[in-house]
Amino acid sequence: MRSTLELLPAAAPCEPVGRLDRSRLTDAFELACLVRATSLTPDGGVRVGHPRRPATPAGTVEFSAEHAARRMGQLMRALDLPYAHETAEAGLRRRYLLHRVSVPGEHRAAYLEIAEGAWRQGRAAVLSTALVGGSAPAHAERLRLAGSAWRGVLLAAGRHMRKHILGVRVIDQDLAAILVRGAHLLGAQAALSRQAGSLLVSVPAGTAHRVLHGAGILH
Repeated sequence: MRSTLELLPAAAPCEPVGRLDRSRLTDAFELACLVRATSLTPDGGVRVGHPRRPATPAGTVEFSAEHAARRMGQLMRALDLPYAHETAEAGLRRRYLLHRVSVPGEHRAAYLEIAEGAWRQGRAAVLSTALVGGSAPAHAERLRLAGSAWRGVLLAAGRHMRKHILGVRVIDQDLAAILVRGAHLLGAQAALSRQAGSLLVSVPAGTAHRVLHGAGILH
């Protein structure tokens, strides 16, 4: 396995993570959604589409797409979290490059605490039904978090563009609910259906551009 190690300077022991501020929450929530869209467990593991592959250790995530791995690295750097990025060839008949992003053992607890805290905080904000004005900071935060959730999932799980829909497949039911609610916040409608052991979240092509715009992804 070829290894590209990217480690930040050693930091002082981390204090317990409280409520994340808006700038860190957006990055950390995208990271949490990206990881959940990639694996069967929130802390990393089996990639979607490979249910028989043994789970990788907590704090380790595998990608078949380089851009998803690089995005995770960008988010880790923004959150001052060390990580290693390794690559290896995988597959039998059809070879492909596997990207593994892992957190060093001594920093794994801090990583999991930030990711899990951001997931709880971001999930509560996006799914909240509390009425807020269109110009309220809470509304702007919901839009940012909805966009970051869709961005992470589109990068990790990939998008299925058909003539009439934009679709993504996930396994995590909470993540699917966030995508549906997030699409609504971004001005689109999303449908949820179960297919082949996964959940398909689909957005009609007529409003898909609003989701892609909110996620900061060109189409």
